[in-house]
Amino acid sequence: MALSTYNISDLSRNTQHQVALRKEQHGLFETVSIISSRRSSNIPTSTIFRGKRIVAVASALALATILVIVGAALEVFVAHDFARSGNWIVTAAPVGHVLGIVFVLAVLFLVTVPCLVWLLGYGLAWSWLKASVDNGQNRPTSYQLGILVDVLHGVNVSTLWSGIKYIHGLNKDKRTSYKPAILRRAVGVVGFVLTLAYSFVVLLIALAASSSSLSFVRLGAYDAAWPQLSRQINASACASTSGAVAAGVNLCSLQTATSTPFSDSLPEGLSTLTNNSAVNAVALGDDGTAFIVPASIPRDVAYYGQANGVLATCQSVTSQCVTNTAPGSPLGLSCPTALGFDASYNTTSNAYPFGILDSSGNVLAAPYTVASNPFAFGAVAQSQAYSSAPDTYVGNSGFFTHDNSALNVLTCSATVRSVGYTYFNSSFTVDQSNSSIITDPDIVRGIGAMTAASFLADRIPAALEGVGLNASSPADYANAFARELSRELIAFTSVLYVPSPPLEIQHVTPILGSKLYLPLLILILAWTALYLLTTLVLGIVAVRATNASPYTLLAAERLRSPFTAVHAAYARNEAQRTWNVEPNKLFSVETGLDRLSVGPTTTSGGGLAFGVTRAAAVRAPKGAPAGVESSASSAAETVRHEHDRERDVEQDGRPSVGGTMYETEDEDFASAEGGEV
Repeated sequence: MALSTYNISDLSRNTQHQVALRKEQHGLFETVSIISSRRSSNIPTSTIFRGKRIVAVASALALATILVIVGAALEVFVAHDFARSGNWIVTAAPVGHVLGIVFVLAVLFLVTVPCLVWLLGYGLAWSWLKASVDNGQNRPTSYQLGILVDVLHGVNVSTLWSGIKYIHGLNKDKRTSYKPAILRRAVGVVGFVLTLAYSFVVLLIALAASSSSLSFVRLGAYDAAWPQLSRQINASACASTSGAVAAGVNLCSLQTATSTPFSDSLPEGLSTLTNNSAVNAVALGDDGTAFIVPASIPRDVAYYGQANGVLATCQSVTSQCVTNTAPGSPLGLSCPTALGFDASYNTTSNAYPFGILDSSGNVLAAPYTVASNPFAFGAVAQSQAYSSAPDTYVGNSGFFTHDNSALNVLTCSATVRSVGYTYFNSSFTVDQSNSSIITDPDIVRGIGAMTAASFLADRIPAALEGVGLNASSPADYANAFARELSRELIAFTSVLYVPSPPLEIQHVTPILGSKLYLPLLILILAWTALYLLTTLVLGIVAVRATNASPYTLLAAERLRSPFTAVHAAYARNEAQRTWNVEPNKLFSVETGLDRLSVGPTTTSGGGLAFGVTRAAAVRAPKGAPAGVESSASSAAETVRHEHDRERDVEQDGRPSVGGTMYETEDEDFASAEGGEV
């Protein structure tokens, strides 16, 4: 016999005269259709479809999630510069801001889990209603209903575990009842959304642990007056030729007198070389070119400048030039003609050659007469920092030991260039497309002139003491020698240059950015998409469920709130209140007779039981004053329930599902109780 229900619109609203109702022949779906089409004024507004509320809640959840994840994406990829480096995203966004936004998303996931379960309740309620019509298996027992309410109301790990234990028979109390699909679905979905929320917190912790702060700079327009960051030749100083020392060659302001010809230029050159000048300094470009820059450059600028510089390249040729020499005599050096350098010891000056070479490979006697660019430079570097057995090579440094010193023979090519360069973040990058060899011979001759006064033979080896001791090739010392030679050649001519504005300049703002692990960002995006999909599915199912029957709203509240369970068991059953979807409105005004008691009580069979009971109002005994009532014992209340249950079985062959309201046959009782779906 299929289970049917009553036409809601025909039920009496008078709880004082409850009568036994006969079940109609049409089923739940017919009743829903009749009520929905009739829209009787007797139908409470709480039974009308409220899909708009569900749509609003689901939309709010989805919109909040989308706004937060879009905010995080805008912070990382739009509002700030970013770049991918392997499995990392490097962004100018502060790591605190990024983690803060993701933390808001994690809190949103945790806080809105009950909202997702609230949407789930509608689908479960509709499944329960459909099963109640055709005696389907999706009807929970009282114990299973308790678990459902516990899981849907608690929405925590403890209640979830209780449901899992029951479904999989992990309890010591083995129950053989069929587990309805709605119970399994409730436990499964609650477990899924809790896992989704908690695992997202784990992802956030992993992201916070793997992320790190990085310093960045932002380039912007330079609004203030441009500082003098470039250097150009002093044109007025080069307008006339110098004195007799240079034999009429124009050395600009390098030579100003015959007695001490470099008395004005040499001090500034030394100060520039040793970084003690208040005006100039020597910078090395990324390709090894040395050029004059300001002694002090503001930290908040990046600029493009133009300057004259020197680029030298050298090679160690010691192994090709050393000859056998007796101890106590200068080391014999005889280089092949192809090298273009006569490195032999000069007995007149008692020194090895060190300087600009002429076409025969000899050091120029008057270096200001250098006539080519690039020009050749030859050097025999001596040092006592390299120790080894007598007349042996010191590893791969290029040095050969003899007596108390070691010597290294080097040949170089030096080019005087005009270079464009970029200064950014304390480094100089040469623009090869805007660099060229200087064709003005006076510039090259000025550099040559300074080699006679700067004592390069002592300064360069002293600056490189110990370089290349553990090298794998002589090229290490040769490259270091070339860089130092470039620095010193240009430094001693620093007096030639005057400040000038740069060609371009930008303002630099330091920023503390972040480095984020890309796989974790992808997982966070996937978790967010999964949360949105879950919200969408639950929202659609809830709207369909509430649209299918006006009973869904009521049945859903019976599943979600423990208020309804207490109302059905113990509260006064007022028919008009049972159609409210707000649990607190199910209860009428309570009196002292509605207080619950717990303890031993007697059953209808005379046995002693322990349980929760509610006192029942009884009519006053005959002869008592009017209006006086007394309270029946718990045993009487229990007997009445037992009597009603037995009568219900006789009417339908089994207890009525949902708790039909009955007419009491005991005149001693002034009120009757029952449950509802």
